[in-house]
Amino acid sequence: MNIHTLPQAKVLVIDDDVDISTVLAAALETLGCVVTTENSALRAEQTCRQFQPDLVLIDLMMPGHSGLELIPLLHRIAKDAVICAMTGLSDPNTMQESMNRGASNVLLKPYSLEDLIQLVELSVLLTESVRQESEAGYIADTVQLEWPGDHVANAADLARLVTAAAATGLDRDTVFRKLPVVAAELLENAHDHGTRNNPDLRYGVQLSMKPESLCLEVWDQGKGFDGPTTLRRTQTSLPVGKLGGLQIVAAMSEKIEFKDNSRKVSVCLRINRSALLG
Repeated sequence: MNIHTLPQAKVLVIDDDVDISTVLAAALETLGCVVTTENSALRAEQTCRQFQPDLVLIDLMMPGHSGLELIPLLHRIAKDAVICAMTGLSDPNTMQESMNRGASNVLLKPYSLEDLIQLVELSVLLTESVRQESEAGYIADTVQLEWPGDHVANAADLARLVTAAAATGLDRDTVFRKLPVVAAELLENAHDHGTRNNPDLRYGVQLSMKPESLCLEVWDQGKGFDGPTTLRRTQTSLPVGKLGGLQIVAAMSEKIEFKDNSRKVSVCLRINRSALLG
């Protein structure tokens, strides 16, 4: 995916360190983003409400309000935005808590320009898929999509999954944040590492929905890989930069199963059973 072919992304950077936010904003602007910075955690909600970003990058360690406290507040203000926590601490509990509170990824310092590019691409893809959700139509208990190996899953593809899930009455966080994030990560893996952009191979996804369950199975016709070992390595190694696909999937899922030499990956998402879709 080429960042220059994507619509312009609006990015809000929230960090009390003026030097860091200035450098980060300059890097994002070179990627074609429209950037607003906020150095006060106490003004973050007002700035987010006025700017309505596609992507929020928020430092976890700030005076006034911590990033963890702000994540759910910003998530309610900019419902379609992708929120990414930034931290210099490789603490698995903090990373998991960030995801539980509404973050879609965690950016660990130091990070690279490539990490920023991937986050901007993901934010544009996910926000566009949510905005297309009402136009996608097609509601059923099971949705199956399949593509040739040179097709890159896009916002319209994700919107079909989100639309079907929205009809189940599951909580908004599961439908509009966890589902498109997990689907995007697994489909990207199936395309990039499974079919390897080969049009003669195919890959796809099946979404199964029940009143209290939302499960995805993503498959490809590639050579496969050792999924369980790869997952264990990602969970035990110290992450650098943007969290990897399986790390994100594991953080948002109740269980992950690998089948057929990991050419099929099945996940059931963590459901907030105390909340209804609103």
